Amino acid sequence: MKRVAIVVPRCHEKLVGGAEAHGWQYATLLADRYAVDVLSTTASDYVSWANDLPEGVERRDGVTIRRFRVARERGLYFHDLHRRLLATFAANAGAEPAARVTWPEALQEEFIRAQGPVSPDLYAHLAQHGDDYAAVLFLTYLYPTTYDGSRALRHRRWGLVPTLHDEPPAYFGAFAQMARHVPRILWNTPAERRLGQRLWGVDAGEVVAMTVATERVEPAREPAPYLLYSGRIDTHKGCAMLIDAFAAYQRARPCELDLVLTGADQLGLRPSPRQRYLGFVDEPRKFALMAGALAFVHPSPYESLSIVALEAMAQGTPLIVNGACEVLAEHVSASSSGYVFHDEAGLHAAIDAVRALDPTARAAQAERARAYVLANYSREQVLARLVRVVEELGARG
Repeated sequence: MKRVAIVVPRCHEKLVGGAEAHGWQYATLLADRYAVDVLSTTASDYVSWANDLPEGVERRDGVTIRRFRVARERGLYFHDLHRRLLATFAANAGAEPAARVTWPEALQEEFIRAQGPVSPDLYAHLAQHGDDYAAVLFLTYLYPTTYDGSRALRHRRWGLVPTLHDEPPAYFGAFAQMARHVPRILWNTPAERRLGQRLWGVDAGEVVAMTVATERVEPAREPAPYLLYSGRIDTHKGCAMLIDAFAAYQRARPCELDLVLTGADQLGLRPSPRQRYLGFVDEPRKFALMAGALAFVHPSPYESLSIVALEAMAQGTPLIVNGACEVLAEHVSASSSGYVFHDEAGLHAAIDAVRALDPTARAAQAERARAYVLANYSREQVLARLVRVVEELGARG
């Protein structure tokens, strides 16, 4: 049986979103056809990269997980570099992508490695055993596990799943150069691929995406009508803006409507009228909440796919999304379902619109949203695209 490796910065069953979920899904999809190794680190916390997981080999769901130690935790030096990057990025607003970050390549690489996680043992494994794999897939573009890990390979049988966002590090020339030399790029959406062309000058690769759970569930019965957000609750995801805008909406239009949030709270949420934080919920509960919501609100400006948005669409729930994220806006426009906002007033108007939907209009939106997911993100479609990439990489010899 051919062997395939998937390289991700962290891997643990309690990590349920982002690149971790993406890499694990690819691993389990491929496990029926290949011997799959997930190569990762002993860190579970992306903020510190502390070595809090056991080093060594774990077997789960037919997949072998190999974890390697992180050489150092993320320190204050990275945060200093990050502030410098944000200042440079803001100072060059309006410039062409290649001129937004004017740092020399050495400083860009310093940022990448200071960001972490750095794992020399992982790179050594790829150097020593990389030839054993028919194909190696790296997630995401941002971390040294990809930037340095791919350089450790002695062959060209590897691909990149960039999960690219429009964020300051994406403008590094170092990443553009890496992308131009990747043997195969696996994009999540056409919008992400267009972003890769704008930022990196790369139009190669193909859209593979991820599968989405599509089984309809019984809607949750909650105390009041509600809007739902599920995922990491932090500023980077636009959650602070969402919470403030919803509070302003309730002050201007007091009504029986709650904002329900689930996931990891990085903001330190405080009790608030008409806002309910449910913490982590299991998958059945999450889907039931999605099915029962007036709308699923995704305020993030940085997404390359957003599985939770697609899961909500599969339940027939309208989206309200941040128009600064081209990927999310494309889900709305391509499905002819949902609403896009660009500021607080636009978010308030979208809430008004979803509250005003009559049963016939809501049913029509639900049908279009679900049809969009079924047409593009079924297990069979994604698996066929993924296997084709793996086989073509393996044929490179």
